[in-house]
This record gives sequence, structure tokens and C-alpha cells, in this order.
Amino acid sequence: MAEPARSEFGRYYTKPAVGQALVDLTLLRRPEGLIDLGTGGGSLALAAARRWSNLNLLTVDVDVTSNRRLAKLLASEEVRRHRHLRTDALEPSLAGLVREEFGRLDAAVCNPPFTTPVWRRGFDEILEEAGFSGCMPVLADSDSALLFLSQALRLLGQGSTLGIVLPDSLVSGTKYRKFRHELLRRYRVDAVVRLPSGSFMHTDALAHIVIVRKGYGGSTSIPLRRLLGGKLSSEVLVVNVEQATARMDFEFHATSVVPGITSNSLTIRSLGELALGVHRGSVQATASRVAGMRVFHTTDMTPSLAGTWVPLGGRRPAASDQRTWAEAGDVLVARVGRNLDGKVLGVQSGYALLTDCIYRVQMPGSLAAQTLRQLSSAYGREWLASRSSGVGAKHLSIADLRSFPIQLEE
Repeated sequence: MAEPARSEFGRYYTKPAVGQALVDLTLLRRPEGLIDLGTGGGSLALAAARRWSNLNLLTVDVDVTSNRRLAKLLASEEVRRHRHLRTDALEPSLAGLVREEFGRLDAAVCNPPFTTPVWRRGFDEILEEAGFSGCMPVLADSDSALLFLSQALRLLGQGSTLGIVLPDSLVSGTKYRKFRHELLRRYRVDAVVRLPSGSFMHTDALAHIVIVRKGYGGSTSIPLRRLLGGKLSSEVLVVNVEQATARMDFEFHATSVVPGITSNSLTIRSLGELALGVHRGSVQATASRVAGMRVFHTTDMTPSLAGTWVPLGGRRPAASDQRTWAEAGDVLVARVGRNLDGKVLGVQSGYALLTDCIYRVQMPGSLAAQTLRQLSSAYGREWLASRSSGVGAKHLSIADLRSFPIQLEE
């Protein structure tokens, strides 16, 4: 049965390969009871039913069409018992209702919507019971994924397992660093799997499968993997808690070591240590268009210019002009965009007023050429892509750009 591409509730439905990978990573012989929280199109429920026959399955969704869709989807599967609750998956009283109506749950699967819900009474209770109420400076800023994760964990008993799809912000974003610290301290994270772009219908949003066990103590080492061509890769990176607290992203840690470098190789220094300056452009792109200003924007950084030295042609700005201008010798790096890793170029001559979507990197002497060459190399592109985050258009923080490793050449 074909699934809708996207629901009115801000959810992007799971492709079958993602659902299959998620349940395959859930290391349970046979769950006594499994809940699909916010079941949506039903891909996760179907994958679970196919892996574990005679499953006691509980699905929860506020969408009035979910029950009918699930009945058709599961009609040919051997499900011992299927109960559907048409209710809000983030209802604070759901835990009591589930225990009364269904009994013990020792597994859960979930693909939360990529939204920030309107804060309401009871959300603090959900976060508190899961141990995440102190993770956000302002609780009302918590997005749906954090709330769904917390709700799923409070529904499960000790010795249970949760397989959930989390957006890149929770796995890699600075905003959620304290969340990752608490998650790893309180729960056992069995795996984090980076999903390729296009894993969900009609969106390029970056996300990860995270497998969490409850009642086994905290985490000590965290296996990171990725999904390639619809299958789990055999390559596994194991990181410690400190590394995972910083980021739980396979690509980030895979590119943290420069290829071909040994302890006897040339010196590696961060871009921030070597740069004379790293500045964000000062003009808003939208405002510049409205005002008819001549600016240099990411749309001017076409793929054919990547890694090259480009003449800009503009005139030197007045000494009193404090805005961010590019000039000869600068390296320009896109700050936002879907393909920002491919938007790196050098300024050969001239001047240009930069929008706030571009970073201006000033390097001393010959280091400018080395920096441009390394940022635009295959490794540099992988590195930039692994450090960018966001749903849709990606963002690269100035702190990440400053941490780029420059190999000093003779």
C-alpha cells in the first residue's frame, strides 16, 4: 500500500529500508509488547510485525485515517494482537492508559515529526520523568523529537529497548549537547546510524536511527554506523562518551582524522589558529535584494567555481565602510545552503560586499592557497558536509569552520 508523502502533522513518512534497519538493530529475540508511537504511515509497525511474528502490537496516532491504513497494511501479517489508540502521542496521561489497556511494553519504535510543538501543560512532566527536564535553557524550545523520545522512554519498563529516528539537531547540534550528556549518562545507547539524504518522503532532512536501552545503566562506548544503499554498512566507529556528547554523527568522527597523516607527518593546525580573521558577511540577502544592492551571495558560488580563484571586479570600499567586504587573497566559504560543502572559492582580485550567508577567511601569505586547496578537496568537502546541520538548507557554524584541520606544507 502506498504511503502519503507527508502528513498534515509535520511528519515525513519512513521509507521501508529505514524501518527495516531500525528493527534489525533492535536486539530483542521477541518483544512481549511493542508500541509504535505516532505511527503515521505504518512503516515501522509493518517492519516490526515482519520481524517478530505473533507480536503484541500497540499503535498510537492522532490522525483519524491511521487505524484504517494500518488495518490494510497489517492484514497479511501474523500479529497476535493489534490495538490502536487514536490519541495524541504526547498526551501526558498516555502512560497510565497504556498500562491499563495493554500491559507491559518492552520495545518501542518511533519516527517523530520534525516540528517544534506549541508548548502545553504536561510536557514538563514528560521530560522530567525521562530525565531531560534540565537539558534546555527554556523548556518551551524543546522540539517534537525530544518530547517523543521522552514519552517513549517513560512508557517502557526496565530492560526495554527503543528504536527511534532523531533529527540531526539532537545528534549533532550544540543546542542539544546537554541532552546527549544526560542520554548517555542515564541510558545505554546501542547504536547511532546516520541516514542518507532522501531517507524520508519529499525532504532532504538529515536524520539518524538511535537505539536506546532502558535499565542497563549508562553508556560507556557508542557504535556509530551509516545506512548506504538501503543497507547497514559493515564499517563501525566506536566512540567514547565524551566524543559522543560532542556529536554522535558517523561522518563527523570519520572525518576527524585527516587521511594519510601519521605521527611523523607534517604539522596539523586548526584554521582558527592560523587565520588572520574569520568573519560572517554583514548584509542580509533578502534585504539586499529589496534595496537593489550589489552583493556577493551563495548563488554566485556556482559549482564550476569551486576551488578556483575568482576575480570579483568591485571597487575598494570607503575606509569608513564597516561592513564585511571580500578582497584579493580571501577564501570564501558558504555558511548556509543545501550544497554548502561545494561552495568554496578564493578571491583573485577586486572587492565584493558579502551577504550573511558567506564566511570571509583571511589567511597569511601562501596559507591562503593551501587553505583553499584543502577546503575544496574531496576530504574537505566531506569534512564540511559532516559539520553542517539542519533540516533542508544546512548551516555551518563559525566554530566548526575554525576547527578545520590545515596540513601545513613545506
